[in-house]
Amino acid sequence: MLYSIHNDRKHYAALAFDWKQIVALFGDSMETRIDVNPAPNRYAAIWNPEITVSFDHCGGLTGSQIPDIAEYQGRLFLNAKAYGILHPLLESDGEWLPVTTEQGQGYLFNPLRLAEDSNALDESLCVRNEWDDVENVAFHEQQLAGIQAFRTAFDDYATLYCKEAIKNAIEANQLSGIHTTASLGQPAGLASNGPH
Repeated sequence: MLYSIHNDRKHYAALAFDWKQIVALFGDSMETRIDVNPAPNRYAAIWNPEITVSFDHCGGLTGSQIPDIAEYQGRLFLNAKAYGILHPLLESDGEWLPVTTEQGQGYLFNPLRLAEDSNALDESLCVRNEWDDVENVAFHEQQLAGIQAFRTAFDDYATLYCKEAIKNAIEANQLSGIHTTASLGQPAGLASNGPH
């Protein structure tokens, strides 16, 4: 079974970057900035571990609690607890970028596995509507052996998809901040299995 990961915005604050820090590190180009470009670019070689992230309740549009995990453009923030639990499962599916928060050390998981690289996107079942919004995404699960988390160009890399082992680890350890859904084409929050 595959799931997509979405923020629990009702209860948890949204991840935010210090744009001045990001511009100083990556420059002004939208093509290279991790805060505005969801493409699966590699950042580890140029990453500065002093990068700070914070959590913003967006003027009341989100909750105010600080999450263990936050999704951001198909990437994940993980606090130290979440990192300790999920790193062994996700280790080979992307790169880990250390960040600093007011609550201490954290990590960004930058997934680098793409469904297309394994011929796993089932294009016959992928649907966009007349406004070009994604309505359904489907994958050939047998093509994803050895992969726990991945993205796809079909939705412009905006969503992180995972296998049941990730969902189960999040639930078993009561990691907060996100929810998962097996309805892969549903917008965030419309088909959740509840907050985690």
